[in-house]
Amino acid sequence: MIDTTNVLWYSSISVQFFFCAYLIWTGLGKAYPTFTSCLGCAVLRSAAAIYFMQGAVGAKLPLSYTYFWLWSEPFWLVLLVAVALEVHSKIWKERASVLRQTRPILIAALVIALVFAALPLRFETAHGAFSGLITMMHVEIRATQYISSVLSIFLLLSAALFVVLAGPGLKSNLFRHEGMLAAYLGIYALAAFLIDIGAARAVFINGYVSSALTLCFIVWISAFRPQEIPN
Repeated sequence: MIDTTNVLWYSSISVQFFFCAYLIWTGLGKAYPTFTSCLGCAVLRSAAAIYFMQGAVGAKLPLSYTYFWLWSEPFWLVLLVAVALEVHSKIWKERASVLRQTRPILIAALVIALVFAALPLRFETAHGAFSGLITMMHVEIRATQYISSVLSIFLLLSAALFVVLAGPGLKSNLFRHEGMLAAYLGIYALAAFLIDIGAARAVFINGYVSSALTLCFIVWISAFRPQEIPN
């Protein structure tokens, strides 16, 4: 049965597929291989999730989907870290001299991100009374929230430093790319946090997140212009 949440989810998958196809068609995929691969993996992961969700009854998901999510989430987080490193390295690549001078500031920004991303963890509820499988799910949800938060905060601080020290960067496609990636990771982290603390049913949170990510991807596409492919 197709409900509103599923429609929003399918829309998000479709936009990601279009985004990935757009990058490959325009040749931008060669300039951003990790990001393009990430979009492709996101589409494949969503397609696999749809397969494993067969037999779901309302908000109750099959055990096969739970195991699939537990197995795929760590790989997805590693891919997100790789994308963040790709974007960060590209935006500072042409300003190596400035980067050498600002490396201590960037290290401080990373430390700030590591500390501030850990603050919400103390508000999350304990789940020691549940089964081992559910406890493992909450551990991965917390890891998702923490890693996504660290990456989002660090990218925002890096983008701010880029504007202040490396000249006008607001018109740079790489700057917009870094900003949109930070927004995406922020949405991802917020969703994980709300699900873990039980602020609302996961199905409702996923619906709002799908809407936010779809809008995010649509805006994101505008940051990539085929005539401005970086060397």
